[in-house]
Amino acid sequence: MAGRVVTASRVDIAAKELLKGRGTSSVVAFLSDTEGLSRRQAQRIVGRAYGLIVDDVEKAGVDRRELTAQLISTLQEALAAALDRGHITGAVAACRELRELLGLGPQPGLRH
Repeated sequence: MAGRVVTASRVDIAAKELLKGRGTSSVVAFLSDTEGLSRRQAQRIVGRAYGLIVDDVEKAGVDRRELTAQLISTLQEALAAALDRGHITGAVAACRELRELLGLGPQPGLRH
């Protein structure tokens, strides 16, 4: 029973880190370092955490347009914060993500 509680706690930690915007590889490394897990164990836990997040989004009935609008807003805030701090690389990264999300980049098969 104690093992299940520890695993659930680790899945919760992983889900929180994913929701902070950390990539899966980063969360795997984080769990390995902080929880003393093997990389394989950490990967399984991160997979479960990601599955919980996906399940929550599906059960909540999140509309794709609403989620896209939220992502646009978040990226715009990140862009503004990066510019305020003079972090040009962060601003460029936010712009690239916005361009990709909105489909404003080069389109395959179109003449430029």
